[in-house]
Amino acid sequence: MGGDLHSHSGELASLSAIEAVRRGTDPKCHSKTCRDGRCTLLLDEAPAPFALISLEHAASPVERNAPRSDYLFVGGNIGNGEWVAPIELTASSARVSKFLPQLRAGAEIASRLIPHNIPVRFRPVAAYGGELRRIEVRNFLKRSNQVVFRNVPTPIKLVRCGSPLNKALKG
Repeated sequence: MGGDLHSHSGELASLSAIEAVRRGTDPKCHSKTCRDGRCTLLLDEAPAPFALISLEHAASPVERNAPRSDYLFVGGNIGNGEWVAPIELTASSARVSKFLPQLRAGAEIASRLIPHNIPVRFRPVAAYGGELRRIEVRNFLKRSNQVVFRNVPTPIKLVRCGSPLNKALKG
């Protein structure tokens, strides 16, 4: 499974985040599409190369009943810092109470898979298909509802289902 990659720091010092994630996960949970039911994020212009891990797959490095995001995206140019993005998808309305626990769990999973000596850029992504109420927009902006990765709180990036993942990472 995922294991503790930090114990082999000499061997992993030259790894990219993408290679670390690929080595730390079963190839059966690697995915080429980012979809959950009727909600999809497009990967056409996603930063390449990339690894997309389906954390819902039985072979993922997560305990069966443990919380998790739907996907973990790791990709892009190493020189600029690779992107690490836990992704949660829903065809229904955007609610902090639905997205936040899963995205925080996805950040924890990424932290276990990617050695801390590898510099990355972090962006939790929530894609929704239903309505986005004004009160929920305010909830998403609250500092207490940010996702922490490597001790840095980061706001959740909201995008509509059908959007390109690249839009969430750049915007």
